[in-house]
Amino acid sequence: MKKLIPLILIICLLLTSCQLRSEIIPEETETFTEAVTTEKFTEYYYHTSVQTETTEESSVINLITGIASTIASTAPAFKPNKTTTAKQNRTNKVTEKATVISTTKPTTTKTTSAASPAVLNELRGVWISCYDHISAAGKTKAEYRVLTDTMFKNIKDLGLNTAFVHLRAFSDAFYQSEIYPYSSYIAGKEGATLPFDPFAVMLESAKKYEISVHGWINPFRVSAKNDISLLSNKNPAKAIIDSGNTEGEICILSNGIYYNPSCTSNHQRIIDGVREIISKYDIDGIHIDDYFYPSISESVDKKQYSQYKAEGGTLTLSEWRKNSVNAFVSALYSAVKSADPSLVFSISPAAQLDKNLNEYYADCELWISKSGYADLIIPQIYFGFEHETLAFNSLLKKWSNLSRASGVKLACGIAAYKCSTKDKYAGTGATEWQNNTDILARQLKAIRNNKNYSGFVIFSYQDLTRSSCKAEIQNLKKAVNATASGNS
Repeated sequence: MKKLIPLILIICLLLTSCQLRSEIIPEETETFTEAVTTEKFTEYYYHTSVQTETTEESSVINLITGIASTIASTAPAFKPNKTTTAKQNRTNKVTEKATVISTTKPTTTKTTSAASPAVLNELRGVWISCYDHISAAGKTKAEYRVLTDTMFKNIKDLGLNTAFVHLRAFSDAFYQSEIYPYSSYIAGKEGATLPFDPFAVMLESAKKYEISVHGWINPFRVSAKNDISLLSNKNPAKAIIDSGNTEGEICILSNGIYYNPSCTSNHQRIIDGVREIISKYDIDGIHIDDYFYPSISESVDKKQYSQYKAEGGTLTLSEWRKNSVNAFVSALYSAVKSADPSLVFSISPAAQLDKNLNEYYADCELWISKSGYADLIIPQIYFGFEHETLAFNSLLKKWSNLSRASGVKLACGIAAYKCSTKDKYAGTGATEWQNNTDILARQLKAIRNNKNYSGFVIFSYQDLTRSSCKAEIQNLKKAVNATASGNS
């Protein structure tokens, strides 16, 4: 009972703080504040209390993180200056989508090429990363549309049905945002202006070729370089740094700049960005990948963890960090589902489960085994069959054998970027990708022969048209459209 008194005080402070809006983004407009209902509180308490340790300490910590997650998902969100929202558009669109991974209702995949009936109920995706995006700088809308039409025609011609499109690779945007500045990859320079919304054009091209689109964000990355001067004045991270970064919300490390994953203010900022995307665009899902904690160094969140310990916390740094990431993932999942239950929320972690847990503090086994974290998990199994320590078949089986909650689906990420190259970390299998042109095709066959997988996603788009990868992609195309035994 003694621990409940400070807990109640913390809850009150959190509930009060969620009413306050950040001054970092002056253009942001408030909408209504949704009350934290008993139903939602029960849902979050259930998720957090049954998924972790059963000790009194863990129950208290998880109750707090659960409430923080609820606040993050129900606090006032960005309101676009649009009279017609994407959600309204979605109410009028046809129910047939290019993928059947939604957990809310069955859908029917349209044939994208001469695919056999055996593969129609399959996610066949590609990642369009920040490096794959076509720069819109100096182009007219019509010129850009020609290029995006070509991009999605190529995707269609390969027999794919889904694109995971980078919308925020760092603390930036590949779409017209009032929260984040345009990315240098799309506008030539971070924070530059464009005469049209490039993602709106991409989306039109995707719909033309019947390709399902999921918006992909990297939640905590700010910059791949640690040079603050490269950040636009429109960048929320720059505003925090310029104001002193007194709460340690921004981490400046040797390998780049990051939002501190332990700060719930950063969770809210990221969720605001996602809700902006959902409100503006008629997409089919939100996707995040394997970038969570940027380092195992104690310096990343020293202030926050020290405060936690001073208040009587007993979790180790590792367990405390995992709780922070779990709270964020749960809150983001809730925000997506609150905006539109039909949207698919997916996560693409690294292939090595121990690396996810011990370096990124990403508890993938929890996310796949319990509801409330993800609809779809896509491990990045970017290794060949002959890799000396991380062979493809071994990892495919390891993920397949994980306990999986009802409604949570599994797909496999495969590495087109490795075709025709030397894999210097593969040991005795280093030349496998140079000596073969059917690795991806054989991997697809292995994925289809495993009943626990619902499809595959290729990294990344640029390799579909790379000349040195031509034979590999031609063989993959044949495999995509081939009959898959036991996969009706």
